[in-house]
Amino acid sequence: MNKDHAEKRDYMTPIEILNKIVEAESNARAVYDEADDLKKNFDAYVEKHIVDIRKEYAARADQAIADAKKVEAARADAEISQLSEQLRAELETAKKRYEQEKDADVLKIFKLAVAADA
Repeated sequence: MNKDHAEKRDYMTPIEILNKIVEAESNARAVYDEADDLKKNFDAYVEKHIVDIRKEYAARADQAIADAKKVEAARADAEISQLSEQLRAELETAKKRYEQEKDADVLKIFKLAVAADA
């Protein structure tokens, strides 16, 4: 019998096969657990980057809105100033015309009043 045990066998015993199956299952569980951990870590990594990207785009949008408000406020102020200057110029023109024509207008009104009385 010692001679048989010393020889190399071409087959595995049922116990050896069972041990290989248990070992393979154990290795498969370890590989699965590692893959599951990697997936969880990757999911967390992706989620963090999604949050970071959202924050970055929100900050860009907020800055764009602030810039647009500044531009619009400056445009509105310029338009208000232009309209205000235009109104002031028209008012000055009306005052000058009134000063130039008030005596003639008073005379016209007086003549109309006298003509209506007569």
